[in-house]
Amino acid sequence: MDNIEKIEKYLVKNFDQHEIFEERSNQRSISFESNNLKEVSSNQSQGFAARAIKDNQITFSSSSNYDYENFISNFKELSNYPIPIDIRFPEQKDSKNTIIYDDEILSYKNEYLIETLKKNINKILLSFPNASCDAGFSLAESNSNLRNSSKLNINSQESFISFYISSQIINGNDMLNIYKYKNSVNAINEKDIDLMVSELCKELSIAQNIVDTPKKGCPVIFTPHGLYQTLLSPLLVSFSGTNLSKNLSSLCGKEGEKLFDEKIILSDDPHIDYSPASRNYDDEGVVTKKNILINKGIFDSGLYDLKTGSESSKKSTGSAGRSVHSNPSPTTSNIVMDEGQITINNIISDIDEGILVDHLLGAGQGNELSGNFSANISLGYKIEKGEIIGRVKNTMISGNAFDALRDIEEISLERDQVYGSMMLPYLHTKNVEISS
Repeated sequence: MDNIEKIEKYLVKNFDQHEIFEERSNQRSISFESNNLKEVSSNQSQGFAARAIKDNQITFSSSSNYDYENFISNFKELSNYPIPIDIRFPEQKDSKNTIIYDDEILSYKNEYLIETLKKNINKILLSFPNASCDAGFSLAESNSNLRNSSKLNINSQESFISFYISSQIINGNDMLNIYKYKNSVNAINEKDIDLMVSELCKELSIAQNIVDTPKKGCPVIFTPHGLYQTLLSPLLVSFSGTNLSKNLSSLCGKEGEKLFDEKIILSDDPHIDYSPASRNYDDEGVVTKKNILINKGIFDSGLYDLKTGSESSKKSTGSAGRSVHSNPSPTTSNIVMDEGQITINNIISDIDEGILVDHLLGAGQGNELSGNFSANISLGYKIEKGEIIGRVKNTMISGNAFDALRDIEEISLERDQVYGSMMLPYLHTKNVEISS
């Protein structure tokens, strides 16, 4: 009998319910810094966690050391300080078969990855010889097992690859930094990388022309990245079952109410093939499903795990996430906003004077639960007579995410991937303030 089996036998004997989560992973990363190779590294990790319930009190402990005596001694000590809970660990159920693994990810040779990074840095330096470029690949493969006293036993295998490249140009007191990235479960092909590098060079060219900030009260367009960073990031905090269960979210008790513009349909979809955020089961073994958060402006549902669902008199939405060393908590998978009916070029062409917001510096300042935000724009462009004419500097944006999404002008037909786990459009609103 191995140590995990002995630990499980102890839990069966001493608790009403139990759960054991194990994970092993292999990771490799290659990075360039300031145009030169900086690091080639690899590591392996493994660990496990146990949760056990007795008399509606839960104990949690984790370890990367599979020593039986040490773990049980620690678990006994922690069981003197349990947390009240009213949940039942789930039974095994059939799930969808979303593709979250590619067995070729770790087969990429370091030499090929280094050459790919070097080649694309040189493409940028050919047009911008004074640029300082960072770039990198990260690759990972993980195997996990989750089993519990309700006879659930799930094995999961996942893969991950990411590519990023950035370019910084310093001119006196002006520091311009633009980056591109892509995350996936399967290969990131050279065509995708070529497109990212071409877009980066195009933006570098435009951004070196610094122009005056538009007048106060002008239209504002958010790129997909800017939309997440400015408006959706504080909004998603309010959708979390952790805040809903504690009555901290401003969405508490408002299911079924129209709180946003009817153009907005926002969902959390864990069943997108090849996305690193997809999953067939959540990290408590609950079968995942697509959760509609906002349906034509109406607040539909928050995101819950077993604990926060129980505390809110709701069922789990299959949204539990965890690491080996942390308790499960509600998390998002793939956040998707439905596209609009007009192209971004047509949206821009109708604006006499406005601003395109891409990246913020100090995002998240303010009260996220209220939706308030205030931050400097680190990368934003001025729109004049229907065209992007250059980059704005020393410009601040502020407002409230709920107000900004309550009355919007347009949502673009195009959507882009953000952080590998979101598919978002461009969004045009007037309900934010800018100042210089």
